[in-house]
Amino acid sequence: MQRKTLHDNADFACPIVGTCLTISELRRICRKFGDAVPENASDYEAHVFLVGQAKVAGSAAVKYLQKYLDKKYRRELRAFFKTEDEAELRRLWRDRADAGDVPGPFWALMSHPTASDALLRDVYGEVHMLSHRVGAANRADLSKLSRLEDKLTELTAALDESKLVLRQAVSVWKTRCRQAMEELSAERSKRQAAERERISLREAIENSAVAAVRRDRDVMRGQLLELTERLESTEAEAARQALLLERMHADLQKTRQDLADRDSEVAALEASLFSALGDAAAAHAAHAEHHLDELAALGDPLAGQCQGDCPGDCAANPGACKCREALARGLPLTSAITGKRVLYVGGRSSLVSHYKVLAEKFGCELLHHDGGREQSSHRLWELLGSADAVVCPVDCVSHEACSLVKQACKGCLKPLILARSSGLSSLARSLAELGAPAQ
Repeated sequence: MQRKTLHDNADFACPIVGTCLTISELRRICRKFGDAVPENASDYEAHVFLVGQAKVAGSAAVKYLQKYLDKKYRRELRAFFKTEDEAELRRLWRDRADAGDVPGPFWALMSHPTASDALLRDVYGEVHMLSHRVGAANRADLSKLSRLEDKLTELTAALDESKLVLRQAVSVWKTRCRQAMEELSAERSKRQAAERERISLREAIENSAVAAVRRDRDVMRGQLLELTERLESTEAEAARQALLLERMHADLQKTRQDLADRDSEVAALEASLFSALGDAAAAHAAHAEHHLDELAALGDPLAGQCQGDCPGDCAANPGACKCREALARGLPLTSAITGKRVLYVGGRSSLVSHYKVLAEKFGCELLHHDGGREQSSHRLWELLGSADAVVCPVDCVSHEACSLVKQACKGCLKPLILARSSGLSSLARSLAELGAPAQ
């Protein structure tokens, strides 16, 4: 269906031109057609010209105005041409009109091909009344403007009066400032006179103070001599103290040397003890081997006399018998640490290999943890889990490791011996204590 043109809506040309064009647009369109509208014509005359051209079929002005309005309100045309339902068209118009958008929707409805005459009359009437309301509002604005102009006159008069009062206040302020400057100049003159008097007094005081300074100089010279004598005596005392410190340092070095000699003697004694323990263990092992030969000649009567904790059948598997192992190592059959693992926490790193050899002499395996110097506490927990007994020298272990060992042994019911020292002899006593039969 073909859309309606401005010529088709010639009856509504007046509101279309008046609503959809601004005054500047109206003037610009009229200028395009030469002398049809004079330059000095009023806005009303230009409006009448375009409205009259709408009634002329094939008018160039109407064709140009048609294209101009289509281009200006192309969005509204697309929105309204999407539907042909009159109710939907009425709803679109109402939404746009309530939002204050009248020109575009008005032109879109007037150009719509399916818009009914009733809908166009309703919209035309609404736009017509809107123009009356706008005129009334303009008249109210003109009345309000008149009142505002009267008020502006009153305010201007009040402002002039305030300016007069302000000028008077400024004049009074200037007078007071001039008086203050005069008073300041007088005060400055007084201060200059006082300054001159102060300078003269200072010169007199300085002249009288020279004698006092000379007296003070003599007193200070005597004090200097006294202090010099005291300094000399103090330096002599310091030299005596330095000599005493040197002697004490020499005594300290000698004491350290004696201590080192004692440590060497202790090490030698521990080595002798270690060698003696080795010789005794070897002799005991030879004696045990002699008895084993005798037992073998008698048909191994020991097979039925093993200890209760010996695993397996000794007769069927003699190699697994702990009693034979103890005899082979030169230890008594009642040793409680034969084949056990003993954890040694702390001690001296240089003696670790000796600790392990000494433990082998007692028929047990020694596990070592340095007490936290390099190895972690996690490693200590692992060793505690696999150990049967624990020895901890209190002179060479950290407090943290010692406390951890105490708590772990108490919780796991494992025997713990807190040795007094980290020497081999102390370890030998601890192992002997662990290997002693339970009473």
